[in-house]
Amino acid sequence: MWGYAVGGEIKVVDRVRVGGVRCSLGEGVALIELEKTLKARSVKTGYGRLFFNDEKVFSAGFKHLSIDADVKPAPGGSFSISLNLKEAAGLLRDFKGVLCAPAAKIDIPIGRDIWILLFTPVNSKPRIEVSKPLLITDKASVQASLSVDGGGLRYSLSAYGSGFRSAGLVLVRCVDTGVSMRHRFEIVTVEERLADARPGESIENTWRPIRGPQKTVLAVMRSTPFMKDVTPLLQALGCNVRNRPILGLSIAPNPFTLGDGGPTKYWVRLTLNGKTVDEALLKVSFQR
Repeated sequence: MWGYAVGGEIKVVDRVRVGGVRCSLGEGVALIELEKTLKARSVKTGYGRLFFNDEKVFSAGFKHLSIDADVKPAPGGSFSISLNLKEAAGLLRDFKGVLCAPAAKIDIPIGRDIWILLFTPVNSKPRIEVSKPLLITDKASVQASLSVDGGGLRYSLSAYGSGFRSAGLVLVRCVDTGVSMRHRFEIVTVEERLADARPGESIENTWRPIRGPQKTVLAVMRSTPFMKDVTPLLQALGCNVRNRPILGLSIAPNPFTLGDGGPTKYWVRLTLNGKTVDEALLKVSFQR
């Protein structure tokens, strides 16, 4: 289903059948209007997450990571929600994933609550901080330099000398949204190999954060979504999902990163023969 936004068209993943949706994107704020009249006790808005796991039996659920407002909607008429814009972040590996975005929880007196998540591209320049500029080891003549350059992380891996098979740089992303009864530990970690060098090689390049989805996506779901609800959302966000007989669900690319920033934590690790010998902390954020 398609909705309309000021400045362009958006993709609406409506699993509740709320009907028409209008989304106006302003300076740091989005106004969402639902055509369907909903009887709600309250509407909580803030920044939330959708966590899901298909390890044994598929399970998925929402929760707020922070709350900006808790209001009681006026009875009757159209339904309007205001959300503070923030970057969408998320990681997915082997169909275990977490998606974080501005979110609204509509408290329904009878039946399951309704959640709205708004995923928008980020147009602003990222802010990157690195805890130290040099990664080294005393086991070989291997080092890596790190610096921030034009909204990216500039890195150089130098693997001189001998006595080792390979050296590498690995970027580790981790989103940890706490503990819940349904999912227990809500942690998703993925690795991205930045560089691999053999003795005598030197590699230079720049890593740049992912700025969310290519197009704005608005998701409307019940509080306990099923696999058939999560799958079209992932596809709308640019992750290809396949359900193969016997083998089950698979995604491409695997792992999949929706966007950087938000609650994501980062490490850059220097490896020697596949083992970590030094690391630096990385911080990534965007300003709207």
